[in-house]
Amino acid sequence: MTLFMSSGKGRFFNFMSGPVFSVIMPVYNAVETVREAIESVLAQSFSDLEVIVVDDHSVDGSRDVVESYRYDARVKPVLLEENRGVAGARNEGIKEAKGKYIAFLDADDIWLSDKLARQKEFFEAGCTVVFSSYRRFDEEGEKEVVAAKPSVTYQDMLRGNCIGNLTGAYDCHALGKVYQKAIGHEDYLMWLDLIKQSGEATGIEDVLAKYRVSSASLSGNKLTSSLWVWSIYRQHLELGFFSSLKCFLMYALHNVLRRL
Repeated sequence: MTLFMSSGKGRFFNFMSGPVFSVIMPVYNAVETVREAIESVLAQSFSDLEVIVVDDHSVDGSRDVVESYRYDARVKPVLLEENRGVAGARNEGIKEAKGKYIAFLDADDIWLSDKLARQKEFFEAGCTVVFSSYRRFDEEGEKEVVAAKPSVTYQDMLRGNCIGNLTGAYDCHALGKVYQKAIGHEDYLMWLDLIKQSGEATGIEDVLAKYRVSSASLSGNKLTSSLWVWSIYRQHLELGFFSSLKCFLMYALHNVLRRL
């Protein structure tokens, strides 16, 4: 039996058997959208997967929706007895993951049917981190496409988060399981860590996912979001003040240009 080290918590885990993909889906009070998100995973053209749906102590009926999928062996409900936040919920899913590749989808977003099949092609070609373009949408309809760059390095990521979390996937055989820290932009720090290990991430130009824009989302607060990014540079990456300022200004420019 081959064992691998988990980079997040220093624990050993094994990949002796399991699906090709593990999909991590945190859920908190998403009763109106979670079913559509789960269905978009189960409708993938590549079906060798598990979707670990982590209910983060919802109080709106989301848990009942999650449990209603127990009939499908690919759905693995994890029901938390206290609210742990999105990073804690994702970490519970990562801990349970048995797949070679780990991917993420929040409970209000959607995948197109060939998302995993396309990413599998790139993994089989030797890539270890793969992401794609995605389209933003809201209750009024579809909006702009956020285009994926063909290749993203660690330095690119310091200048701006190039990976939409709903499109990203990584090879945890090669890179180990990377757990998230509850810091606000926990997915940004996780992808920075993964790309620092892998050397680069590979982008797929095609739109493979849809991101639901919500005014109630935490990242919608621009000031709070900016403080999270500054904290990543200064506290977690331990960059100097002027290096942090340079990265921060590039990050701000990146976000402006992405929405033009």
